Amino acid sequence: MKLNILTILLLLTPFWSATPLNAENPDHLKQLQDTGECSTCDLTNADLSNTNLSQSILTYADLSQANLTQATLSDANLKYADLINANLSNADLKNADLTRAFLGGADLTAADLREAKFKTANLSNATLIGANLTQTQLSLANLSEANLSQSILTLAELRGADLRRANLDKARLNGANLKAANLREANLSNARLNNANLNGAYLRGANLSNSFLTNADLREANLWDVDLSRANLQDANLTGAVFCNTTLPDRTISNRDCP
Repeated sequence: MKLNILTILLLLTPFWSATPLNAENPDHLKQLQDTGECSTCDLTNADLSNTNLSQSILTYADLSQANLTQATLSDANLKYADLINANLSNADLKNADLTRAFLGGADLTAADLREAKFKTANLSNATLIGANLTQTQLSLANLSEANLSQSILTLAELRGADLRRANLDKARLNGANLKAANLREANLSNARLNNANLNGAYLRGANLSNSFLTNADLREANLWDVDLSRANLQDANLTGAVFCNTTLPDRTISNRDCP
């Protein structure tokens, strides 16, 4: 008898393996398609690629690991939504509200995020390569270890944001507000930060080599161990900035404020 039970279990194993452990609720998916409103819905792993979800209400919805490639989510309400590991590459999220949303590990490559709201959202380890975040609200957002290389963050609001070890290589941050942001060990090489507000920013160990900081506000910024080699600091305000083991544009080292 024991052998027969074991045989049955072995025969059923392929069927169990082929069934997704976490799949969307079909009723919830139909509700979203019919009404455009699906707060608190279970849409885990849902395939919503190329779907028009403009102005949809998805507050508190579970969209973790969902496929939203090239989806239209402009003006959508995604407050508190779970989008962990979701694929939002090339998606349209203009003016969408993602306040306090969870986007850890999400793929937002080349997404249109202009004027979207990500205040206090969690985007740690997210991929935002080439994304357009012009005038996007990201104050107090968690972007630690996120990949923002070649992204557009012109006039973005990043006050108090967590950007530790984030990759901002070649990012455009002209006029962005990074006041009191945490940029420890961030990569800002070749970044454009003209007229950016970095007042009180924590930049210890950051790479700002070849960056453009014309007219940037760096008052009270922490520049310990920062690499500013070949950076353009023309007319930048460095009043009260802290220099210690700081590599200056001419590659000399400044220890002016070391203990």
